Amino acid sequence: MSFFPTWRENPIFTVLLSLVCFALILFLGVKTSVLDKPTPIEHTIFVEGVGKATMSPDIAVMTFGISSTSKSVSEAQKQNTALMNTLIEKIKAAGVVGADLQTKDYSAYEKLEWNPLTQKSESTGWVVSQALAVKIRDVQKISVIVEIAGQNGSTSISGPTFTVDDQSTYEATAREKALAEAKLKAETIARTLGLKIDRVVSYSEYKEDASGPIFYADMKEGMGGGGAPSAPSIQTGTQELRLHSTVTYLLSN
Repeated sequence: MSFFPTWRENPIFTVLLSLVCFALILFLGVKTSVLDKPTPIEHTIFVEGVGKATMSPDIAVMTFGISSTSKSVSEAQKQNTALMNTLIEKIKAAGVVGADLQTKDYSAYEKLEWNPLTQKSESTGWVVSQALAVKIRDVQKISVIVEIAGQNGSTSISGPTFTVDDQSTYEATAREKALAEAKLKAETIARTLGLKIDRVVSYSEYKEDASGPIFYADMKEGMGGGGAPSAPSIQTGTQELRLHSTVTYLLSN
């Protein structure tokens, strides 16, 4: 006994079943044809361009340190605080606002020396040190502020570290140059391969740190005193901003 009715028993059902089977065979044939068709390969290249822009620094950061030595830590702290407070007042009087001053590296330690007679380390006093970072927004005043620091107890001076407050304009210029260089490289490669640029697939960039001239002085006895002027001649110079752009291009025939 057959599960499906015969032609004589139900001719309509038999016709419909035949059509369904035919459609299924046709669908599987088309599907197999699509799967067998190879997927086209996308050709991409990535290139890097470097853009440069010359900047004129408009901010300088200097660091002034003061060290004080005394028999007791409290006395050393008292001396050090008085010297630093005076220095801060003088720097503010030169036009630097309080928001551009930052205390750094405060320390206090006992100074020990080896005594060969007693075969022991003995205290020779306490050393208290602290540093003040100063952001100078008028670079023409750098020399004046360095001189003020030397005349008011600074035992070490380092800097300046030059920077540009707003680098966006310089970055835009460097980016434009970097992209132009990257596109030129991509076009040359594509032309050599007999292809052409279709579109950009991805983009990334990074910026190199710009640095400028650095002045450093170590003055254990301070910078004050008569004779020649103590203010150094600080030159701001220029800084080169370098921006790297990496672009991935899709190529076409």
